[in-house]
Amino acid sequence: MYNEAGVITTTMEKLRDTVMPDFVTQFEVIIIDDCSTDDSADVAEKTGSGFPGTRVIRLPVNTGKGAAVAAGVHAAKGDTIIVQDADLELDPSDIPALLGKMYTGNLDFVSGTRFSPGTRHPGHAVAAVTLNRLLSWFAARTIGRRITDLTCGYKLIRKELFEKLDLREKRFGFETELVFKALRDSTVKFAEEPVSYSPRRKSEGKKISIGDGLSIAAKVVKFSLAGKKWLSMLTIALIIAFMTVTMLREKHWKDEKRVIEYDAISYYAYLPAAFIYHDLTLSFADNYKGPHKFIVWPDRGPEGKYVIKTSMGLALLWTPFFLAGHAAASISGADTGGYSPPYKFFLLAAALLFLTMGLVYMRKILLENASDTVTAMVLAAFVIGTNLYWYTLYQGTMSHVYSFALINAFVWYSMKWHRVQGEERTEKGEGHRVQGPGKKFWQSLRLGLLLGFISLIRPTNIIIVLFFLLYGVTSSESLRRRLRELVTGYRHLLLIALAAAVVWVPQMIYWKEITGQWLYFSYGTDERFFFADPAIIKGLFSWHKGLFLYTPLMIFAFAGIIALWIRRSPHALPVTLFVPLNIYIIFSWWCWWYGGGFGQRAFIDSYTLMAVAAASLLTAGLTSARAASKRWLQSLTFAAFILLASLGIIQNIQYYNGAIHWDSMTKAAYFDSFGRLRPSADFNELLEAPDYDKAREGLDR
Repeated sequence: MYNEAGVITTTMEKLRDTVMPDFVTQFEVIIIDDCSTDDSADVAEKTGSGFPGTRVIRLPVNTGKGAAVAAGVHAAKGDTIIVQDADLELDPSDIPALLGKMYTGNLDFVSGTRFSPGTRHPGHAVAAVTLNRLLSWFAARTIGRRITDLTCGYKLIRKELFEKLDLREKRFGFETELVFKALRDSTVKFAEEPVSYSPRRKSEGKKISIGDGLSIAAKVVKFSLAGKKWLSMLTIALIIAFMTVTMLREKHWKDEKRVIEYDAISYYAYLPAAFIYHDLTLSFADNYKGPHKFIVWPDRGPEGKYVIKTSMGLALLWTPFFLAGHAAASISGADTGGYSPPYKFFLLAAALLFLTMGLVYMRKILLENASDTVTAMVLAAFVIGTNLYWYTLYQGTMSHVYSFALINAFVWYSMKWHRVQGEERTEKGEGHRVQGPGKKFWQSLRLGLLLGFISLIRPTNIIIVLFFLLYGVTSSESLRRRLRELVTGYRHLLLIALAAAVVWVPQMIYWKEITGQWLYFSYGTDERFFFADPAIIKGLFSWHKGLFLYTPLMIFAFAGIIALWIRRSPHALPVTLFVPLNIYIIFSWWCWWYGGGFGQRAFIDSYTLMAVAAASLLTAGLTSARAASKRWLQSLTFAAFILLASLGIIQNIQYYNGAIHWDSMTKAAYFDSFGRLRPSADFNELLEAPDYDKAREGLDR
């Protein structure tokens, strides 16, 4: 009750006239005066003097409905609580029905509803009804219970349950918190019961305002997200929203020279050749006089036929996006030759879609061993603080964001595969019936298909199979157990291998038709690996294209590998073995800087493993900081992470503005641009182009 001197007597008289059901043996009426400024408390005490079991509790300050109800529950002697607002918008004559609902259903919690089918309440503000129904619908979907009237004041609840909920809301958010906290417990028996309603106007003393309505909406969002690890989900949503807006603003698909460029020309060539020109030999490109514009970069195979240099994995992933672009081009009247803006638009959309997929899996992986906050930080840093941002938004037709997404999925499903293996081992040990082979079959098939696409896009990425083989191995005993499991489960390994091989069948048929060989190294004789002379030091540290200089967050991630071992992470061994092998392969390529581009782009594909290491180091910093004497370690860890991620963000901007060159950086050029977002007038004079011809011969690498 707050300032209800004019109506409290009527409310109490209606309570007095209410006939309680026979199963109610005792009841009391506790009136909480929330520090009224009129004489409500005096009137209530006077009226209650002739009403046995009634007492008034005066609060010294106005604290709101939630606090008032809590005070009443604390003072109550009974085992069941019902909340009655003093304003009489809700009629006490409905109390017996609410009690009957609880009694007959043996329920723990009953809420009134003003919106049962067919009921109308004249005078109820349309905006208030609409907002309440929307919030009730949202709450019902979030909790998984039927809720039609979230904010109805009539709440009937067992006192024991109320006290267990530890409610904190002091004002009108009380009902929202009560419903969410009570109903998240699946053991709580709940139902709604229709009640009558006589809404008051503001002039008649109604207390709730628009501000309270917005506050309740905010509370619904707050309690919906509670325990949902929402920060990392929100981070992904904001990243994708920001990058989508940026893509739509930049409109690269309208630039004739952008999107289908560099390596993407070869990745993409399969699609227009197959679907538009119906000629995978690319002979249509010779002396073409048709209406379309296109660009292809074919090489000559051993039989003299044109052969597309890159494998077709990316083309297979792009097929639905290509078909969507073709349909859009046909409808809009654009050139339907495969290279006009509609095709390019859908290729850019594909990059964003696969980034989203990759981040969703990366989030799942990180949350296995890191908090929601650490996961959100790592997700944000590894997108906008590395060259993954550039190779999604500005060169999203390169292979890296697609490999990133598929490798993330492979890592996650490898973790699930071994989890099922562990469950089966436990069930056998306990003498239970082990689940049928169906679940393991489909998981193995999925892993095989993913591995096939990963290797078909970039064959050297086949080494990610190390993660599958070694995830969870943390000791010599677990290694021996893993070897036994792989041997006894050889059928699943054969299925994985078979599924991966099936993905390669179209490529092998293409090579056989064009070159006469089932397996063909399409990069020719002048592009190869120099495994005896890997450029590891240059690749990691050089001013030209050093990984640690142009993706500085990797410094933090590499340090995190130590934290993986300290924390005995199941990722420690596969990450420790994968990373040096990946470095060795990447920097053994003749062009270890991988042509023009931003940073060492070949590492983007496996960023999720580095993200796991970075998250482990951040988590270790938090754990150590629990001791007051080691708070400095937390500060140092987070400062290093934020500093390196921020430097990566700045370098993205520098590369966009031309202050970092795509293949000709030097020490002088690096320091000339350091601290600048745009190149100086002297920048170009400080560059030094690499000698590609010598590099092909293995010289001056």
